[in-house]
Amino acid sequence: KSSLTAALAHMLTEKSKYRLTLADTDVDAPNLHIVLGAEFDRSTSVTASDKAIIDYDRCNNCMRCVEACAFDSIIGEKEPVIISYSCEGCGVCALVCPEEAVSIHPVENGKINFVTSGAVRVVAGELGIGESSSGRLVDIVKREARQEASLSGSDLLLTDGPPGIGCPVIAALKGSDYAILVTEPTPSALSDLQRITEVVRGFGIPAGAVLNRSDMDQKSASTTLDWLARNDVPLLGTIPYDPHLPKALARGALVVNMYPDAPSSLALRNLHKVVEGLLD
Repeated sequence: KSSLTAALAHMLTEKSKYRLTLADTDVDAPNLHIVLGAEFDRSTSVTASDKAIIDYDRCNNCMRCVEACAFDSIIGEKEPVIISYSCEGCGVCALVCPEEAVSIHPVENGKINFVTSGAVRVVAGELGIGESSSGRLVDIVKREARQEASLSGSDLLLTDGPPGIGCPVIAALKGSDYAILVTEPTPSALSDLQRITEVVRGFGIPAGAVLNRSDMDQKSASTTLDWLARNDVPLLGTIPYDPHLPKALARGALVVNMYPDAPSSLALRNLHKVVEGLLD
């Protein structure tokens, strides 16, 4: 997804002359800046999660909070100890505490990184290790990206989304005008494609699919293409397996620049024309 997003961003900027802002909403593993070879600008801490905190001066060690915690985030035999990374901030511990020694407070659990790649600004969210509230952080990333897009006079806001169909994916899709679904010719990828198609249709977002590594398994590729046709999901393009792409990534470069005649580069240029047509 990141390689495709980066290539499209480059071509839409250089060839189509669009002004772009990019948002990396894969907050558990942000890597769009690496693919683009972007330069770091600045970062800000983000408070997107609540955690329980114990005031031991008031605690009488009754251990009711330990018994009440459904996530086993409070442990201990003689006094309660909160395991911060597994605490969901639900507040039950504070409700059951007779001494009001437990309280829920917002905590810093991630950051927003601002980077630059040529004329393109990238806003990327980065969740702290073991932290929660990825969906909330995605919301913040999109808000900051919209502000950057407005300040820079961008024509488009292009989002590199997270995998799956969970909370961060839903947050990333919210408010989108179009979704590009990247899949592969494998049974597990087809299952994921079917689920994400349900999600985008639930939001009423038009979507098309790109089949990556399209020549990896002909039988699975045919199965995927048949499913797309039966379910009225447009096929925007196919990208063959191409060793040139990881070689370019290893050098922090785009394959369309480093190996312009490679099979994946030709396929990405065709995809660019299709996306350009959607924008028109």
